[in-house]
Formats: sequence, structure tokens, C-alpha cells
Amino acid sequence: MHMTIIFSYIFYFIAASIAPLQRRWLIRSKTFTPSEQINFTFKVIFILFLGSLTFPLFSPFYISNDTFKLVALAVVAGIFGAGCNMLQYIAQKHLDAGVTTIVANIYTPVTILLSFFILNEGLTSSQIVGTVLLLCAMVIVSKKHRIGNFKFDKYFLLMLLSGLLLAVLLVTERMLMKVTGFSAGIMISWGSQAFTLGLVTLYLGSKHTYSTKEVAVTGILQFFQACAWVVLVYSVGNLSLVSSITTFKVVIIFIAAAIFLKEREDIPRKIFGSILAVIGLLLM
Repeated sequence: MHMTIIFSYIFYFIAASIAPLQRRWLIRSKTFTPSEQINFTFKVIFILFLGSLTFPLFSPFYISNDTFKLVALAVVAGIFGAGCNMLQYIAQKHLDAGVTTIVANIYTPVTILLSFFILNEGLTSSQIVGTVLLLCAMVIVSKKHRIGNFKFDKYFLLMLLSGLLLAVLLVTERMLMKVTGFSAGIMISWGSQAFTLGLVTLYLGSKHTYSTKEVAVTGILQFFQACAWVVLVYSVGNLSLVSSITTFKVVIIFIAAAIFLKEREDIPRKIFGSILAVIGLLLM
């Protein structure tokens, strides 16, 4: 079991670094309206759901008799998951990959807090201090997105809101896994997100400009990232612990973005902010 967890962490760090870098590289070269980007997001998340259909091959599939709870959790996962992905895919064009990663990591302290109250998975004073340091790091790296002392542009705020929605989604997925097992829980979560995004796309009626290959590659990479995450949460059995450890991807993405995407603007400030974020995450 220990080796499985170690390999799961390694797989997660690789997938969770490549997937957002690929999206940033792809999205920043495109011109799109929010509705067009939502269409693209729906197709990517639909690939995610299709991938989840293979899970019963590796873990028993069963549906809990608590229908009301399953439906309620599915609705929450659908709304918050769809919202999280839509906002992130729209905002990512306007934020450097390193900044995106640090800002989106607001989900870590919020997830820990929600896990404490809902899942009874612990909250310590060091996690609270770590949260404060992470928030300070977000302010430091977001210089060009500030329009006042404590006011930020809409894309920064969209990414921040995306992270908050993600925290609720992660806790909901963990609850689904506890209620109806790994396979059914994740299939319900990812399926409800795809369904909600499909309804929004149908309502907006816009098409996107991405090729089939771009959609497929983005969807497959996001599937690997999401798959690595849910396997970790299921194997470790503690959402707050996994949330804390996996946020070390901040450092990997920051370095990779500087090397491969040439995102080196204001790099001393970003380095200091990243170091502060890592210290905060270590405390968590």
C-alpha cells in the first residue's frame, strides 16, 4: 500500500504539472468569447467522464441505497465542478501559469477547513499559519493584477473563485466515495459536471475554435491529472493531508512555466512569493 501511495504521488505531480502547462500554452494562443470557452470546457470534461467508465474494471461498482443523499451530492458536484472548470478555463488565458497555480491553491486551506467540519479530518494551528502565508504569497505574485491596495482585476478574481468552488467539489467527491464507493462516486461526480456543462453549452449555443486533436489532448491530460488525484484521496483516506502535500506542484509549475512558456516577467517577486507559498504549504 505504501508503494502504491508513493507512486500515486509521483504520477500526480507529473500529471498535475503537465496538464495546466498544456492548457496555458494552448489557451493563451486562442481568441475566444466566454461562451466559446465553455463549449471547449464541456468537451474536455466529457472526456473526463468517459474515462471514468473504466473505473469499475479496477474497483467494485455499487450504488448506495441512500438515493436522496446521492442526488444531493451529484447536484452539488455538478454545479460547483462546472463552475470551477468554466471560470478556470476562461481566466487562464490572462494569468501566468505560476500565478494561476498559486491563486488556485486557495482550495487547499478551504478544503482543509471543510474537511475538518464535514469529514472530521483534523485542523491544526500550523495549518492556519500556513494558510496565512499562502494568502500573503498570492498578494505578492499578483502585482500586475492589482488595481488597488487590495483590489484585483476580474481574471484574478475569477481564478480565486474557481479555487473556492474546487474546494467544495473535492469535499463533495470525497463524500460520494464514502457513500457509494470509489467507482460509482467518481462516475457520478464527473458525469454530473459534464451534464451541467452540457446544459450550459446547449443554452449558450456557441461553438469553439479548437481542433479535435486539441480537445482530445487537453481532455486526456486532465483525465490523468484528475485520475491521479482521486486515486490518491482514496488510497490515503485523508483529503486534507492529500490537499496539503500535492500543492508542492506550485514549485514544479513555476519553474516549468519559466523554462518552457518563457513566463519570466517580474521573476524575483514570483520566486519570493513561491518560496513563501511552499513554506505555507509545508506547514499545512
